[in-house]
Amino acid sequence: MKTPLCKNAAVAICSLIVLSFSVGRCYAQAEPGTTAAPAKVAKLHEPGEGPANTDTGTTASTTPSRPAEPTEPGIPPAVARELEAMKLRILQLEAELKGRTANDQPPAAADSQTAKGNGAPAVAIPAAPGPASPAPSSATMSSAVASPRSPQEATPPAPAPEVDNVTPFAYADWTWLNGNPRNKDAVWDSKFFTPEIRFDTHFVSSFNHPKDDSLGGSTEIFRSNEIQLEQISVGGDFHWQNVRGRILTMGGMFAVTTPRNDASVGRGQWDLRGAYKYFSEAWGGYHFNVNHGLNVDAGIFVSYIGLFSYYNFDNWAYQPSYVSSNTPWFFNGLRLQWFPTNKLKIEPWIINGWQSYGRFGTKPGLGGQILYRPKPWLSLVFNNYGMGEDTLWTGTTPIGRSRIHTDNSIEIKYYDNPTKTLDKMAFSLTGDLGCEYGGGVSCYHNRPLVGTKGGPKQSFAGWMLYNRWWFKKDTYGLTIGGGAFDNPGRYLTLLQPINGADAVSGSPYFPASPGLPFKAWDTSITWDWMPKEYITFRWEYGYRHASVPYFTGRGGITPPTGNNLFPAQYVCNDGTPAGTSLTSSSCSANSGVWFPDLRKDEPSIRLAIMVKF
Repeated sequence: MKTPLCKNAAVAICSLIVLSFSVGRCYAQAEPGTTAAPAKVAKLHEPGEGPANTDTGTTASTTPSRPAEPTEPGIPPAVARELEAMKLRILQLEAELKGRTANDQPPAAADSQTAKGNGAPAVAIPAAPGPASPAPSSATMSSAVASPRSPQEATPPAPAPEVDNVTPFAYADWTWLNGNPRNKDAVWDSKFFTPEIRFDTHFVSSFNHPKDDSLGGSTEIFRSNEIQLEQISVGGDFHWQNVRGRILTMGGMFAVTTPRNDASVGRGQWDLRGAYKYFSEAWGGYHFNVNHGLNVDAGIFVSYIGLFSYYNFDNWAYQPSYVSSNTPWFFNGLRLQWFPTNKLKIEPWIINGWQSYGRFGTKPGLGGQILYRPKPWLSLVFNNYGMGEDTLWTGTTPIGRSRIHTDNSIEIKYYDNPTKTLDKMAFSLTGDLGCEYGGGVSCYHNRPLVGTKGGPKQSFAGWMLYNRWWFKKDTYGLTIGGGAFDNPGRYLTLLQPINGADAVSGSPYFPASPGLPFKAWDTSITWDWMPKEYITFRWEYGYRHASVPYFTGRGGITPPTGNNLFPAQYVCNDGTPAGTSLTSSSCSANSGVWFPDLRKDEPSIRLAIMVKF
């Protein structure tokens, strides 16, 4: 047993000695000072040679393969194969480097598994292909392999982002706000026009069940137990070379209910109500690239005093509280919008009056808005109005009664976690103060009337608070809120359409004389299903209360024979006008005096489907 083992061991030792001698001879030929080595190395680095290598994961070279050179005598076959593999590897790297720019990207280390598969050591190769260029020299390749650039040197610093002076408050997403549309993207857009289309259809049922299905005291609910088209609007924004404009038509119930609350059309000639009633917004202007934007616009534009939007799709609730319903939705005049930063807007107004197509008296209205959004979760808005004479003047002597008003709101998103079922929570709080002075009324106290000075107190004070919860990535929404207001003189209390009355005619059944009291409060709970950002299905229950009979009762607010076209007078039961004051003889021969059925309370449900593109 020992003899064969010794014999085999001797053979193995002899083989190792011969192999070591051969390798030593091979490497000795490549040492400096020899004449064969330089020619050999130069030949290995000739560009454009070497077969395609499909194992490296790179695009194969199209250069034809070089015929194998004869093995030098005395070199064992294993060593020869190792040298040939190294030559092929070097040729492959040279072919890859031919199509790359050495200075474009820092070289990255070759995959170690590829190097092992080829039997060659891992070397650095360029990381990404670039435009075709001449193959780098041996010196360039050696420098790239030996001294790769740092990422900071390889990647130039990103340029500073341009200032967005077109999109207001572009630094954050504001679709969570009450009064803002929740569409994150326009369905279609172009360089010239961005369209907008709105549909709002609702079913309202008052628990008072009026027999004429007519409701009052609201800017959103008008008919009971019927399906009604509240709004259909088509239009959009025009923009070209800093020239801008917007038009949005107003059809449906809004087209007749909104203009009826404007008394300014009763002064002077021409039918302003007919001229404007089919447009909710219509203005043109110019955009200056100043700071984060400067706009000058003229026409009819939304005011958003009261925080809630003119359009129900944008709001957390369908029927807003009194502070919002009883204050303006639109202005007719001139506005200037200046965005000194991407968090602040300053917007002065020169307007005809308080939500009016024309002037009520001899003075226009002045006002403005400051909108400040310092954080993505915080929005502050301050609206102020003054100077305007907003009591209708139809005689020969101006009334001279001016109005001032301040409206202030805060909205806070105090929770935002999109990964949770309850993913967002926010609240809005609004407070208003205002009064009228001159022309027989005073701003602060009931004072003795001396000429046109002093008189009964004519003021407005109100607030509203809403909280909203979003669920399942904003698919569902729950809103609870309400508010209250006090308006002695009733100058901002909405007039019911009793016998067809409007803001111009007035009504003896609900007068708005100086000093007459009016207080009210309301509350609501709203549930929304929003399967897409362009549609909302809404269910709402609301309860409203007033200090005097105000809401439509079971008997309705329409005379037995229908409206008689004399809304400023009392009505007899047979439809005959009975004058502006009642006496013992009023309607004595005409079946007596008719009175509308007015109640202090109005519970109701509101169901709506709202679409916005």
